[in-house]
Amino acid sequence: MRRKGMSQKGFTLLEILVVLSLLGLLMGLIGTALVGANRASAKAGRFATRLDEVRAAQAFLRRSIGQALPLTEGDAAAKPERFIGHRQSMSFYAPLPDSVGGGIYRQRLSLERQRLRVDLARLDGAALHRLGEPQLLLSGVEALAFSYRGLAPLGKDSGWLSEWPWPERLPRTVRIEARLAGGASWVTEQVRLRLDLASEPSP
Repeated sequence: MRRKGMSQKGFTLLEILVVLSLLGLLMGLIGTALVGANRASAKAGRFATRLDEVRAAQAFLRRSIGQALPLTEGDAAAKPERFIGHRQSMSFYAPLPDSVGGGIYRQRLSLERQRLRVDLARLDGAALHRLGEPQLLLSGVEALAFSYRGLAPLGKDSGWLSEWPWPERLPRTVRIEARLAGGASWVTEQVRLRLDLASEPSP
């Protein structure tokens, strides 16, 4: 027997279906937001890693080129090749930091298949000892351009040159321009050689 003033009332099937639909929609929105946030976070992480790679490559180039030395292998009596500079490759002698073994090395920079690489050979007296395979400095390099500036043999400013025509002499400054894949930017570098022998007469 029901008490007066009291009634029994429950949820209808339609109300339950509406609530479940709203909960499903809400969970879908939350899931989409979480997936988007994870993708954005992963993209930011990849971009930060890429920036670190670019900065490390630029730091290596600044240090190595800036410390180039007027050295050569073998007999330098004829016409020594102390610095060879082309549009997309460069060869010179410079020290490596003590943290990676130290010593003087011939360092050859080149771009191959969008990879900037350095080939190292240790200078021991007048002999060279190659140090394994070329090392990768930076991948995803779509374009690279080295240019050089110094003094010509008669003492005149050479202006910027895409080819360094006096391998027996060091340039004063090397400019490095590049275009990178993946959205990272390359700030044009102008590296001044610390040891300036560009004004010295050729041997």
